[in-house]
Amino acid sequence: MKIIRTKTEAKGGITPQEKAKLDLYAKEWIAIALRTAPIEAEKIVPAIEGIYAAAKLKKPRVVIVPSPRVMAFAYGASAWIWHCRKNKSDAATRAATVDATYDATYAATVDATDAATVDATYAATNAATYDAKQCFTLAGEGGIRCAKSWGRAYQGGNMWAGWVSYLAAFRDVLGLDLPEHKKFKHYEDAARHGGFRVMHEEFCIVSDFPEFIKIDDGNRPHCENGPSHKWRDGWALYHWHGVKVPKEWILNSEKLTAIEVLKTEDVEQRAAGCEIVGWEKIEKELGAKIINDSGSDDIGKLIEMQLPELSNSGLFLKAWCPRNGWIYEGVPHVSDVDQLPIDTALKAQAWRIGDRQDEYVHPTVRT
Repeated sequence: MKIIRTKTEAKGGITPQEKAKLDLYAKEWIAIALRTAPIEAEKIVPAIEGIYAAAKLKKPRVVIVPSPRVMAFAYGASAWIWHCRKNKSDAATRAATVDATYDATYAATVDATDAATVDATYAATNAATYDAKQCFTLAGEGGIRCAKSWGRAYQGGNMWAGWVSYLAAFRDVLGLDLPEHKKFKHYEDAARHGGFRVMHEEFCIVSDFPEFIKIDDGNRPHCENGPSHKWRDGWALYHWHGVKVPKEWILNSEKLTAIEVLKTEDVEQRAAGCEIVGWEKIEKELGAKIINDSGSDDIGKLIEMQLPELSNSGLFLKAWCPRNGWIYEGVPHVSDVDQLPIDTALKAQAWRIGDRQDEYVHPTVRT
């Protein structure tokens, strides 16, 4: 197909020169996604205000908080109080009189571009909304329910860099110049200059960037002896090669047992836990016995291991997953799909995806 480049049309693939520019552009946005420098109010506030203006909404109060955790609880308390005040409910009276912290926060956020105001907002928001107990004190059950629903009103900021860079690259590298780009620029700037955010018709709460992010060779969040992400208020996340895991698995890895890991329902988390414990330790701890070896790492081995809470041995499929490496997945002795015994790794693979044993064909290529 012929390569076409105009201000309103870009098609036909990309040239080698454009490919080189896109590679550099991707590196720029990867750095934005991994940003750890403190947020700058003078840059994020105009970007947020621009998003609201583009959507023909009134200018919001923009509140900067130190972490996504504070953001979620601050959103819950604030959204519920606004709802109650708007509807003049009894809950609004209670919420407004329980603690003057909200009024202090409200007053402090009228002008979020002022440095002193930002400091006051941090302090008041931290004191009022750092955990669920304080959120409840401030806004009751309604605040907790709203906090649990923060995901309905959030945007990823710099953490959504992949999608934003894709859209921006059509303009900056391929030369598109569409009317929509003017409005999109505000969204792009919010991704460049801010982290996660929750957006309400009256306010927008934006999280600061992490203090640090630790990654593996594939840019996946990972740290073997501490948090992969840590925000300046102390809130942290723990990952093992891109998989979020309980912090105890990382901080007390020497005490982590195969039993605890194999009880985990999430297959990716279970695979990560097995790597942390170590395959040899798991098999030794549970007295692993090979029932069937398919001869293929992809299909795997059917292994029998004794779990203390079971009266008989449990069956596990050990196989290589392109995404997660070696996995251990518990399987029943009899398939609930066709009521036939599972005595080979191939039959375990059939059960794993819900196929009958006589119909299952293992894929030749896995992604």
